[in-house]
Amino acid sequence: MDTTVTVGQFAVSQCAVKVKTASTPTETFSTIADLEEVTLTIEANTETWYSIAEGGWQNALLTGKALTGSFSGKRCLGDTGNDFIEGLRYAIGKDSEADFEIDFPDGSKLEFTAVVALTDVLGAATDVAPLSGDLTGKGKPTFTPAE
Repeated sequence: MDTTVTVGQFAVSQCAVKVKTASTPTETFSTIADLEEVTLTIEANTETWYSIAEGGWQNALLTGKALTGSFSGKRCLGDTGNDFIEGLRYAIGKDSEADFEIDFPDGSKLEFTAVVALTDVLGAATDVAPLSGDLTGKGKPTFTPAE
């Protein structure tokens, strides 16, 4: 049994960002070509109050969390993951949702469902066509630690 523990930093480019492109008995997740940046944030909702019993000092309770983020990259025709995301551009309601998986270099994994709202369509004549937008998480993500 290998007991080597990986320590230290890693580059974001070592992560694999995938989207579920097919719902079959063996779910298919595909990487998304030409992503340049993926930013995910866990926002916290904290309720605070000031108690007489605590002498007027603040107390707090974390009451909720939300996963949000954004992504940006280039449009890559013919790439399964990139084409899938582009296919959500004009979707509304449940049709704008997608399942994502992020594989980290240490073997851990983050899985979540998000509403995908693509933003940029075109740019200057000398630009490469963009693929960018916002992610709004739905429900609690699943984090699987490395083994």
